[in-house]
Order: sequence, then C-alpha cells, then structure tokens
Amino acid sequence: MYCNDQSNPLLRQLLSLFPYEPARPVQKAALGIIARMFDDGNHFSIIEAPTGAGKSALAFAAARIGATLDDGDFSPGAYILTPHNNLADRMTSDFGHLGLASLKASRHYDPAASGNCHEDICTYEQAKARFFKTPLGVTNYAYFLRACQLPERQVLILDEGHNLERILIDIEGFSITSQTCAAAGVETPRLFGPHEQERIVSWLGAVFLPAMRKRPGRFGKSPAQREWEDLAERVARYIDMEDRSQWVAWSEAGVVSAKPLSAVAPARELFARARHVVIQSATILDFATFQRILGIPDDALTFSAPSDFPLRNRPIIYTPVGDMSRQAKERAIPHLCTHIARIVSDFSQCKGVVHTHSYDINQRVFQYLMGKFGNRIITHSRDARDREDAIRRHCASNEASVLVSPSLCEGVDLKDDLARFQIVCKVPYRRLDAYTRARSALDSSWYDLQTASALIQTIGRGVRSETDSANTFVLDSQFEKFVTRSERILPAWWRAAIQTVAKAA
Repeated sequence: MYCNDQSNPLLRQLLSLFPYEPARPVQKAALGIIARMFDDGNHFSIIEAPTGAGKSALAFAAARIGATLDDGDFSPGAYILTPHNNLADRMTSDFGHLGLASLKASRHYDPAASGNCHEDICTYEQAKARFFKTPLGVTNYAYFLRACQLPERQVLILDEGHNLERILIDIEGFSITSQTCAAAGVETPRLFGPHEQERIVSWLGAVFLPAMRKRPGRFGKSPAQREWEDLAERVARYIDMEDRSQWVAWSEAGVVSAKPLSAVAPARELFARARHVVIQSATILDFATFQRILGIPDDALTFSAPSDFPLRNRPIIYTPVGDMSRQAKERAIPHLCTHIARIVSDFSQCKGVVHTHSYDINQRVFQYLMGKFGNRIITHSRDARDREDAIRRHCASNEASVLVSPSLCEGVDLKDDLARFQIVCKVPYRRLDAYTRARSALDSSWYDLQTASALIQTIGRGVRSETDSANTFVLDSQFEKFVTRSERILPAWWRAAIQTVAKAA
C-alpha cells in the first residue's frame, strides 16, 4: 500500500529516531515524505493523517533529526508548535525523557517555586532557560509568534495545521469587549454596520487608543498588563495602515473586532523561521485550497493517509431528527432532546459525549438531560477553566457520565471507555458574522472546508486507536446535504463509515 524506500539514509535515520517500535506502515510512509523534504532541500512537507495515526511521534522524529543538522544559517534543533498548552503538555509527558522541553507564557508558572524545575513545578525563567538550552522544544503558537528573541532553527513542526490560518489571523487582529472599554474608561460604542470600517477606525483613533494610553500601567506587573499592551500595539498598527482594504472591521453584541482577510503575510514570516517546515493535521482535506490560503508553493511535498482503524469500530450513524439550521432549529430541538435522551438511556452503562456546537443548544439539551439523568450529565460555561474542569470530572468519574459541550471539537482525547458513544447535534457550520461572509466571498471553497474540518475533528474525539471503538450518532438533517455537496473534500475512508438509518420517530 505504501512505498517506503528504506535504502534512503535519511529515512533510516528517521526510523532510528522514531520514539516507538515498530513504526506503523502509515507512519513509515509519512516519514518517507519528510525524508524526501530533507533530501531535496524542500522548504515544506504537509502530512495529513487521521486522528490516532501517531502524528506526535512523527513530529518528534522530525524534530530529533533537526537537532543533527547544522548549516550555519539556522541553529541545530527544532520547534514543535501546538494550538493549546494541554497538547504541549501531552507531548512533554510522552517525550520529555528524550530531551523535549516545553515553554508557556509566564502566567502558567508558579512564581514562588525555586530550585530544580521538575514535575511541572518551576518558575517561568527556569523553564525559559531550559527551553533555550535544549535543541528540541514544544510551545504554543501564540507564545512563539510573539517571542521574537527565539533563535531560528532547522525544523519547524506545525501541529493541527488546519488551524494555522485562523491562528495567524487572530494574532494579527483584535477584539474589544465592553469589559475592555470599561477598563479603558470609555463607553462601549454603538453598533457599527458591516461597511463602516472608517467609522470604527475613527473611534479607535480618537477615543479608544488615547484612553488606553492614559492608563499605561492599568494592571501593574501582571499577564493582564502584557495583554493590555499587546492590544494597544495591534490597534495602533491597524490605525496606522495605509491600506485596510484586505481587512474587515465590525461590531456585534458590544464587541468591536478587526481581522485581516488573508494570512499569507504572517505565514510567510512564520515559515521563514526555519529551513524546513513540516505541517501536520488530520484534516487538510483540500491541499490546493490549504496551500493557496497560506501562500505555500505548489512544489511542497504532500502526503495523505487513509485511516487504518476498522470500519466496525467507528460507525457514523446518521439518524435525522430535524433541521438544525438557524431558521429551523426551534422546531427541531424538542425532537433532538427526546432522541438524545433515548441514546443516553440505551448506553446506560457507558460514558459518552454530546457535541452541541452552540451554547444556546447546549443549555437546552443539558437542562433536558439533567431532568432525566441527574448528575450523570456534565457541562460547562464559556470559561476555559470551567471547560477543563468539566473534562477532568468526566474522565475521573467512576459513573457512566455524559459530557455535554459545544467546544470539544479539538484538543480532547476521549479514548476507550471515556466515550463509547458520541452524539453530534448539528453540522458545525461557522457562524455567518461579517468576517465569515467577507472571507467566503473571496474564496467559495473556504466555508465548506472549515465545516468539513470541524466535523471530522469533532467525530475524531471518540476513536483514538485501532483497538478503540465508539458509535457516533449524527442527528441534524443538514448532514446529508453537506456530505453530498462536499464529497470532493471528505475523505473516502471517512465517508465509508456513514450508515444511514430511517428518520427518527
């Protein structure tokens, strides 16, 4: 199935540096592409492999070979970037004993710690010193993109690469909430229309930014102060731009936002920080679109692997109970709740997860299930710490708990008995705010690509290895239309798992 030329010295070296024995066929094939990148002097390799394919081990092997390279222009070593600290923590848990060091923003460290840095108890300065000294490092995108003092290295591995455009755009753009306005001592502005960018610029320059600058030490020496200063810098850059035609500015529900429509420029700066760039994801899906939106050249080496998990272990059971689109969901939600309760009852001895996609749907489903199943049901608020606490409670519970959440699309490992069933309430279309409309108008394939990626990532939370299994129930009648429309970008191995059953009663 795969072509692995193990006579290639670089491939043999990568296999010798692979942290697990033996490497699976799909992993050997991906390492073969990475070896070609080094051999050919190519800047890019893009690896698409399903959830559970062992991409963390691939990343670490590529990083280790980076530590053996030295051509003078780039330092020996590699950086691995992830979207979330918990993913970085997982990698250091797996590979820290092999020399992988991690680094986060200072607020995540214990300022009172002293002595040796071990067991996650250390100061920021200790962790930073170790990160600089060690040629193999993992950190989150946000920290890396703002840490200009980090030396350039041979290899840069970008994990969860399907999120790269969004991450880069969020780093460039900004949002100003009513709480931020209050901290600056200004009133929250009236709602601006979608075509009032110059009015927003005027408000930012005449009212908001001067108010921020009058309070330079608003939060003292704290992480909040650094965020305050970073926001002021981004607002100032936006105001000073000569050409804002490739930006969208809008306000909604008391929040003023501005974002660029393209990530090509910040992506170019990121890619320049290493000789070789390895991008990994389970959901590249459309390589041509992915490369276009990030400015990656056509000669980049690409690899897409099918899932080697048995079909019987990962069925996607499509049972339409109603149309969950914004216009029709009110009629569908009562039927949705009834059917979810039926599934939860059928899996009375198993843990599971209900993916609700929105906080509105989440609250209504949670209240309905609580009335029937009581403390078996766990959910969370919008607060990130509350979400992490809910995940911990679900994983630690000895009961057949059910985690109800709108935000478990990525970064959560619900392996084995942590999720023997999943329920997808709604196809995870992006909300059609001013930015999404403007971005979709530029690239007609972009919107469906975002949705397909979110859907596959969501369903991938429950089956994490070839021996794991979970039943996934999709209840939104929009699912069939989306699959039909997006057949070109949905992987065949994923579509093969779909089982359509009669419309729910």
